[in-house]
Amino acid sequence: MNNNFTKNIPNILTVLRMCAVPVFIVFMLKDMKISAIIVFLLAAATDVLDGLIARRYDLITKFGKIADPLADKMMQLAALFMLSFRDTIPRIIPWLVLSKELFMLISGIYLIRKNFDTSSKWFGKLTSVLLFIAIMLAFLDIPRSITDVIFWLCVAMAIFAALMYIRNYFKQVKSADTNTTLKS
Repeated sequence: MNNNFTKNIPNILTVLRMCAVPVFIVFMLKDMKISAIIVFLLAAATDVLDGLIARRYDLITKFGKIADPLADKMMQLAALFMLSFRDTIPRIIPWLVLSKELFMLISGIYLIRKNFDTSSKWFGKLTSVLLFIAIMLAFLDIPRSITDVIFWLCVAMAIFAALMYIRNYFKQVKSADTNTTLKS
């Protein structure tokens, strides 16, 4: 695992993605929707790109493991709040997603301290992809009768993902307890 941050392209892309969040917000607040969509799409592209580069060239770092998903959530939540402020999506949606993400953050910190696996799983990635699609549909002014259903599906998927992560956590705790008991 390479921990040299300054020469690590995936980490640089992640930091750029974090810096893109306030730019996206300003564009949304100034009604520069096309510019906001471009920033959002570039952020999504750099997310895919940094992951591919990190895995391909063994540039996975501790910083990247934490900052990459944080950058993703920052952009997703910025988009959700901006869309909700414009009444493009139900106002409760960003708050529900934020609650789930805060729970995941707090439990993730605990898991990292216990040296448990905190890597993303298929259900979390699927939820992120579905959320990206829903956000793009909302940007494209697809009728709310359609996007609301998709956003509620995203909330259901987010809850499912959280439950699966909780299940995984308890499996790790049980496995650690069993290993500790066997060593005694």
